[in-house]
Amino acid sequence: MSTQPSTYVHADPNALSVPTNIQEIPAWAQEIKNLLLAMNQNLSLVIGQAAAHHTDIGTTQATLSNHDSSITNLDALIVKLGADIAKIGTAAASGSSLASATKAPKLATPDKFDGSDKNKAISFRVAVSHYLRISYPGSTVDEQIAFIISCLDGKAHEWLEPYLEEDVVKGNPVSWLHNLDAFWLQFNARWNVQNRTENFRAKLRTLKQTKGVQDYYKDFQTYSQGLGYNDPSLRDMFYDGLSHKIKETLMVQDYDHADASVTLATLAEKALKVDQRLEQFAAQHKGSSPSSNQSGSKSSTSTSAAAQGAPRDKLSVGEQVYAIVDGKAKKGVLQKIGQNAKGLQFQLLSGMMAPPWTLPSKLSRRITTQPLPPPLLPQGFLLLLLAQFWSFPYGLRLCLFKRQKTHYMRNMWR
Repeated sequence: MSTQPSTYVHADPNALSVPTNIQEIPAWAQEIKNLLLAMNQNLSLVIGQAAAHHTDIGTTQATLSNHDSSITNLDALIVKLGADIAKIGTAAASGSSLASATKAPKLATPDKFDGSDKNKAISFRVAVSHYLRISYPGSTVDEQIAFIISCLDGKAHEWLEPYLEEDVVKGNPVSWLHNLDAFWLQFNARWNVQNRTENFRAKLRTLKQTKGVQDYYKDFQTYSQGLGYNDPSLRDMFYDGLSHKIKETLMVQDYDHADASVTLATLAEKALKVDQRLEQFAAQHKGSSPSSNQSGSKSSTSTSAAAQGAPRDKLSVGEQVYAIVDGKAKKGVLQKIGQNAKGLQFQLLSGMMAPPWTLPSKLSRRITTQPLPPPLLPQGFLLLLLAQFWSFPYGLRLCLFKRQKTHYMRNMWR
């Protein structure tokens, strides 16, 4: 298999000399042969190079087409960029800017931590980390630690002063003052409650609902986080701590908290709804008489209902009634019901002193039992009356007792 020549071979036809005798013809023929071979080699090399150049031309053409497409796309991007710039200019002219549209929300500065209550250490770390992530997402580690230190006060800041003096004043770098994770490790070792897990476990076991379900659920989540209990155990513990009223309502609704489909979240949601409805019911019925549920037992006798002023059904002629007239109770039998000149209803009662009698402000009541007994005098008044009677002279007492004139009375009347 022939290989393509890689170099040109010099071939000059003018270098051939015409033979002068017959002996020089073979050598002349050999020179012609060599010249033809060289020319053939050079021609093959030219053909190969031409083919390679043709391939390069095709590749160049494809590259040129790609560049042309890129230029077209770039032109479209330039047009779009011009439109965006025009929009930005319009927004700036109307008083708004792109920077203000993408400005991060302004958060309140976290409260300072003074170390007096170690239970607030975790809340402080969460608040500071969230503030830095939202307000200063591109800040460096040194800037973040400097901000955290500025939020420390009291004993918490005094704890850092020796390390700050060593790092800032003396120039001896303290490694954990330049590493955020290491800084929080030192902070937790100094200010976190060491037995926090066991404290929360003990509080969770004794936690009971004393206020609303919302407050109880918040405390339950705080104490149960990170203790390792599974969801069914947490669900049962949450149910055990609910108030008797909530449990009673769930039982009335035939709600089984131990069902396999019930989770802590669903039980808490159900208890929250029950608590909210109980609060709404209490607010709607605030001030209502608690004796309304006992109306059935209190209406067993008509005497008690009449004594409490309970309204009766419509009166009819012939019924025994009583009414308040001039501040006194009058009894009688209802004889007539009609209207006077003013259109007001009035009733005529037998036994009344001056008929017709106009209906008073208080409705008349039926008499279904024995007549009301006469009012009893106070015991003190009776004793006073008896003492006054014994202070009279004997003759006067005898006169009053026998209801006849005595010798003493005759002497008084003379």
